[in-house]
Amino acid sequence: MKVILAGYNTDTENNSVTPETISAAYARISRDPAPITELRRQSAGEVEKARKSNKTIVYKYGHGSIAEHAVFNFDILGISRLAAEAVQSFRLISFTEKSQRYIRIGEDWVLPEELRKHSSVISELFQCYEEILAALLETGLSKTEAREDARYILPLATTSQMGMTVNARELEHMIRRMKAHPLKEVQDLSKALYDSVFPVAPSLMLFTEPTEMDRIAHIQPMPIPGRADADLLSCDSDQRIAQWLTELFGEPSFDRIYDHLGIHDALPRIWELFRADFRITISATGYAQLKRHRMCTQLVSAYNPDLGVTIPPSIEKAGLAEMFRVAASKASDVASKYGRTGEYLLTNAHRRQVRLCINGREFNHFIRLRDDAHAQWDIRKIAADMISMVREKAPQTVRMTCGKSSWEEVTGKPAQ
Repeated sequence: MKVILAGYNTDTENNSVTPETISAAYARISRDPAPITELRRQSAGEVEKARKSNKTIVYKYGHGSIAEHAVFNFDILGISRLAAEAVQSFRLISFTEKSQRYIRIGEDWVLPEELRKHSSVISELFQCYEEILAALLETGLSKTEAREDARYILPLATTSQMGMTVNARELEHMIRRMKAHPLKEVQDLSKALYDSVFPVAPSLMLFTEPTEMDRIAHIQPMPIPGRADADLLSCDSDQRIAQWLTELFGEPSFDRIYDHLGIHDALPRIWELFRADFRITISATGYAQLKRHRMCTQLVSAYNPDLGVTIPPSIEKAGLAEMFRVAASKASDVASKYGRTGEYLLTNAHRRQVRLCINGREFNHFIRLRDDAHAQWDIRKIAADMISMVREKAPQTVRMTCGKSSWEEVTGKPAQ
């Protein structure tokens, strides 16, 4: 594992070397009548005073929002796909991760000490990946299509890398919570992030020791086998939006909004009044798409072999399904002996359950991206099931909710 602090914001006008001076200057805006430009100049010239001010404001007065003015960029290399998921569970970060869909994956993985004696299981999964990839290419699939489906047999131990941007307030939260994570790799990543940022911004890294609530956050429920891939548990009716439209316009007319909605527009915040509650059973590959939609509530179970595996149709068609099942089953058998740590040995095809509570505005955005002809097939299938079920409960609320490729057909409007 390697964590590199690639960059951070500074007051370039005043030649400051730390983002702390911007936080300290902006904190003074509410109480000091001097122009902001003067507050920044003063702060940049007195770094230690700025740091003392930050500590007082954050620690004594609890105004942690000033830390949001400090922003950091990190290179994160040599972490497992499993640990990457732990990082990406935080809502207020930006990340771009190495794609197994577009890049041919070499035999490179991360395993905790207790699993290293089972590295042969990992090696066999990579060998299976190479065989499946070659066979899919022979069927006429493009490189991207073949890699997209062959990756389902790759283990969650596969090495990944990402670029991450995060403000200091959320970074402090990440460091604290990841320190309480059950996987040692995630704990090590927490320390690496802290060690890289503390010398630059010590006054904004104050609450980094985990509390009991941080440990509770990592408790995962047992999944419920035998459920549908997308199970609608509860859903509001059209009345939720219609009532507010009536308060706005004197009538419950959805057309007052829809007449002006274009393919690139977000629905107004009125749609956040609407809620749909799902239980989703999804492969690790499908979850890689779902987890990017963070303006909703996602509560995940552990990956569990009892939920089965998702085998791409192209692999079934190529006659490779039995080889796939044997390799995945062998990984499952060994993983089951190690509890949550055993997840490293599971594959991208193994499944977990996600309790997903989503508002109508974010649901519209999710469907527009994931029920689209260009979407990855696994998440698209689930998205199609989700919108179908919600349409039965609230047809007007989701009348304009569709994948971009279906926009003209569903809405009757030009896709521009």
